[in-house]
Amino acid sequence: MTAGPTASEAGPQFSIVVPLYNTTPFLLQEMVASVQLQTYTDWELVLVDDASPDPRTLETARACSASDDRIVLVELPDNRNISEASNAGIDASRGVFVALLDHDDTLDPRALDLVNRAIQQGVDVDYVYTDQDVMTDKGHYRIPFAKPEWSPERLLGQMFTSHLSVFRTSLLREVGPFNTDYNGSQDHDLVLRFTERARGIVHVPEVLYHWRAVPGSTALNGSEKSYAWDAGLAAVTAAVERRGIEADVAFGPNFGTYAVRHRLRPDRTISILVAADAQRPRLDELLAELDASDAAGQVVEVIVALPEGRTPPEVARPPGRFPVSFVRTTASERTRLLHEASVEARGDLLVLLSESLSQLGPDTVSRLAGALGEPDVAFVGGRIVFADGTVKHAGYRKSQTHLRDAFRGWPAGTDSTYGALTVNREVSAISAEFAVIERTVFESVGGFNAELDEYCAELDLAAKVWAQGSRVLTLCEPVVTSLDHSIAADELPKRQRKVISRRWGWKGVDRFTP
Repeated sequence: MTAGPTASEAGPQFSIVVPLYNTTPFLLQEMVASVQLQTYTDWELVLVDDASPDPRTLETARACSASDDRIVLVELPDNRNISEASNAGIDASRGVFVALLDHDDTLDPRALDLVNRAIQQGVDVDYVYTDQDVMTDKGHYRIPFAKPEWSPERLLGQMFTSHLSVFRTSLLREVGPFNTDYNGSQDHDLVLRFTERARGIVHVPEVLYHWRAVPGSTALNGSEKSYAWDAGLAAVTAAVERRGIEADVAFGPNFGTYAVRHRLRPDRTISILVAADAQRPRLDELLAELDASDAAGQVVEVIVALPEGRTPPEVARPPGRFPVSFVRTTASERTRLLHEASVEARGDLLVLLSESLSQLGPDTVSRLAGALGEPDVAFVGGRIVFADGTVKHAGYRKSQTHLRDAFRGWPAGTDSTYGALTVNREVSAISAEFAVIERTVFESVGGFNAELDEYCAELDLAAKVWAQGSRVLTLCEPVVTSLDHSIAADELPKRQRKVISRRWGWKGVDRFTP
């Protein structure tokens, strides 16, 4: 690979900002060397010494700066903290883009080159992030993090973009610097604010950043910096309020994760559509759980689609509760039953349920439906578990000709891979067993495709929602239990695979669950 261009008088493409504080000399030298080894050479390295008490740090930084005219050293007269030290580095930067690098981490030699290619190939790119891994004290690389494509919902739940992050400098200065109120999670706050204004956001799916695991580092043990979790909670809460999202924010089940619990807007009406598809009829039990819903006042109707051969049960309703009606169909499969039930629905939102669901809490419907209050969100699924507490469904994962429940069989509260199972996030598709969709969106895209059934129809509906500019989410809460243990084959049926391929050109790995 040939070297990239050298820095021009007008300034380089990249300014790499590194705050220093008592950095061990050999770690500082390794970090600097990883920048000097970049195959793309149009960069400057801005080192900011935050008045390190250990004189070896400043001595090493001065030696590095003296050895390479692309290395700029800013010496702060007093200790200010990581946010203000980083801000001083940004102020001193001349690059079109600012890249952030920690003082004891390293870059892959291809990092700037691949980031630059992504910028040149994109449109109005303001923010780029890459994959990362952890580097042990013995120099071994482990725990690679294959990140999703841009996922704003997941960013509320955790700081997943992290390293390497690259910002367009002009917008960074408009948005404002690191905020010292969020020290410990200052990067999470900055990226939340920056991406609210950014135009193009690009993910480079390559491990280009090595996060060193040393004592006291969150790469080794997040609980060593519990104050960072507190700061992150405050940053996410501020973002939710800033965006006008009606939700409460709480600590997630694992360090560095946050639970965004949506509230249902009082002006929204709901039609609950039930597919009577349980192997053992249990409609009375399901309706009894729905009776206790705190959203009952907003439910205008429950429409139950009955498969061929099943007669409507007698349902005695308490005074003042929502009406229940029955639709006789010739269908037997869930998505076709739900489509038949949707024809006469009047609510703003369609809550899709399988008869086999149990353990619906009073806030289950309101929490699920409340997520549609977010901008551009139109289709949302909740967490479905088996009776033993393991995951049945937490969003689908596409892979070549397969469609899988991404975390099927995992313990529901597990950290999974970099927290994906413990946060709300965008997904390619969700199960209609427990979901909600905007009625106008459902109708505008034609509902479930009559040529397809089961998860092929679910995938097609989600793809249509994405195609018309809306987002599809899976929530880690609320959680319901499914008494249906049947699992469809992973590989799409051949005939239906052709329909999916023709419509969506589906190839490669899943963009949200790689």
